[in-house]
Amino acid sequence: MNATSKIQILKVGPVLDKSYDGRSYQVQEAECVMLNDDGSVEGVAVLRLGEKMRGDNAPKPGFFTAAFTLRANPKDRRLEASLAGLTPFEVKTARPAA
Repeated sequence: MNATSKIQILKVGPVLDKSYDGRSYQVQEAECVMLNDDGSVEGVAVLRLGEKMRGDNAPKPGFFTAAFTLRANPKDRRLEASLAGLTPFEVKTARPAA
């Protein structure tokens, strides 16, 4: 199953080194605004970036359509959404009438 959502990335944090059960791994997160289809704000959240989107490949702040897929969390086997890709989009602003 794939799903998409519109988001605005406000800030991308640093790559962090972490450990779980003696295994090292890295994470990088982005502060985001979740947008409704009409562009209004649905909420604010933190988005964990996938391995191929970290470091030098991390997205710059902007507007994106985020694609998600479902995966089993290796810690507890719970089904969760996982970021599969980001596609930039241009925000169209209303122009004042002449």
